[in-house]
Amino acid sequence: MVGFAIGPFDLSVYVSLAFFFGIAAQFRAMDGYSFLRRVLASIEPRVGILFAVSLVTFVVSPFILNDVLVLILTPALIRYSKHHGFDAVPLIVAEVTFTNISSSLTPIGNPQNIILWTSSGIGFIRFVEGTWAPVLASAVLASVALIPLSRRFRGPRDAPSPLGSYTPALYLAYVTVAVLLADFYGLPSYVPLAAGFLGGFAATRRDLRTLWKEFDVRSLLILYAFIASVTVAAYALAGYIAPYVAPAALGEQPYSGVFIGVLSNLMSNVPVTQLLVNTTGVSAHVAPKIAVEAGLAGNLGPVASFANLLALRMAAKEGLSVKKAVGLQVLVGLVAYIPALL
Repeated sequence: MVGFAIGPFDLSVYVSLAFFFGIAAQFRAMDGYSFLRRVLASIEPRVGILFAVSLVTFVVSPFILNDVLVLILTPALIRYSKHHGFDAVPLIVAEVTFTNISSSLTPIGNPQNIILWTSSGIGFIRFVEGTWAPVLASAVLASVALIPLSRRFRGPRDAPSPLGSYTPALYLAYVTVAVLLADFYGLPSYVPLAAGFLGGFAATRRDLRTLWKEFDVRSLLILYAFIASVTVAAYALAGYIAPYVAPAALGEQPYSGVFIGVLSNLMSNVPVTQLLVNTTGVSAHVAPKIAVEAGLAGNLGPVASFANLLALRMAAKEGLSVKKAVGLQVLVGLVAYIPALL
């Protein structure tokens, strides 16, 4: 892949992230919230609400920013729980756990994967070939850990509703095809992401005000600040920290899994990924392994993933127990992190 840089700053990462946030905004502007809510309602009578949440997040997170999915689903889960008199905390834990797990699958599932995809030059298919097995194993382990919690959700169920417009789902399929075609022709990551963003205007061009409202400029700028600050620090301190970073960047186990797991819970998984990229670089061979470690590390603590912070903030506003949510997620996350250490 072709990038463009100014000093230690790889500008292609920043451009890719901007288009990625644009794709997320397009999805929301197409009323992706209502579509996902209807999907949940149609699945819930068959598998129960806890595993319906797990299944939907697992399927959708690889194709849309995991933070966006949390912003869309969390309010719906809280309202569902209030309506049926259930505790919303296990549902939120399942949502965040599976969005952190499955967003590790593809290069477009979360910001740290965008960084790895752009900087390492790995192709989309090769990336998924390196992530699918540990991601699937982690999802199975998390599912087993959640079985005791699923027994709490027994009672009246909402009747399945028609799915309505399939535009949001078709849009995500279009973005995926664009990425696969770009991968086939060896184009840089920002090209299919730009095509994905621009293609969304076919559905949202008549309501550009809503699109702008859904574009999370604040979160994008915060992410830029994180990445830029870590880039500067890594550039300045490379000689001192390289001996400690190198084994992690090479994927040496169990050092790499422990290093990324611990550091992600001190400074979040996106800055940790950027630290590895800027200090020693991450090869295309190792990039999928780092993606899995950084993604699964997001379930080990409240600060390890921005999605966690968003969900906990909304839970706190509704008077839910943040302490309970963190405790449950860490317990499930520890079990689900085992594949990242192998």
